[in-house]
Amino acid sequence: MPEKFAIQTYINNIDLLEQTVEQIKKDFELFGMEIKFSGNRYDAYEELFKQVQPHIEHLMNKDYQRFVNVLYRIDINEQQLKRKLEENTSESSSEIISDLIIKRELQKVVIRNYYKQHGK
Repeated sequence: MPEKFAIQTYINNIDLLEQTVEQIKKDFELFGMEIKFSGNRYDAYEELFKQVQPHIEHLMNKDYQRFVNVLYRIDINEQQLKRKLEENTSESSSEIISDLIIKRELQKVVIRNYYKQHGK
């Protein structure tokens, strides 16, 4: 998997998109947060972002331990997170982290599907 993961490469694939939505819903439900999806694949990223970001912002400000647990559950790379936060000054931390979460969840789906098709 290349280091620079381009969401646009995969976001228009409806099967991968649906699996990504389910992965996000599953991970967020474990922490009592609901994510809904209309099924509109053309605005999928924006729709998911608008739902994920307020949850992340709330956790960062009100329940930091649960926030850390969510990041751990989703498997956000700590070095990548620090680098993104340091290099980006135009977006809020919750926006940067929400973007990383959506891309990481999509990455997990793509990797899982790759290994299903190509074996170990």
